[in-house]
Amino acid sequence: MSSPKHLYRTPPRAAGFTLLEALMAMFLLAVCLIPAANALRGAVQAPLANGTAARNLDCVTALMDSVMAESFGRLLAVANGLDYPVPADPACPARTVTIARYGIESTRKIGPGGTSDNLLLVSVALADPADGNPYTLTSLVSR
Repeated sequence: MSSPKHLYRTPPRAAGFTLLEALMAMFLLAVCLIPAANALRGAVQAPLANGTAARNLDCVTALMDSVMAESFGRLLAVANGLDYPVPADPACPARTVTIARYGIESTRKIGPGGTSDNLLLVSVALADPADGNPYTLTSLVSR
């Protein structure tokens, strides 16, 4: 005696995901979200660091502009041993100004025809690089 075929049919599968598929999807989401969360954390902290760096650069640039506005005679006096007074600015960290003679004894000649021996090297930097980005601006000044 044979049994009817309709008794041995497998029931139709219900629509949806199996437990294994759901777990695999959750694992992939977790693996992808960890780097995304790290990138977002860095993006949240970036404005603070960028603000400090911009302020430090503005402070060094402003001091360099004021030094470059000085007369060559004043800068030459500083290069010969005087100290350049750095104005106190509560919004800025401590800054230093270094002025040195450049081209002494005709070793380096810059200028029209290469005859200018009156050349100064001017540098402005943060006094303590731990205050932020160690910006150093350097320029040559001729008579």
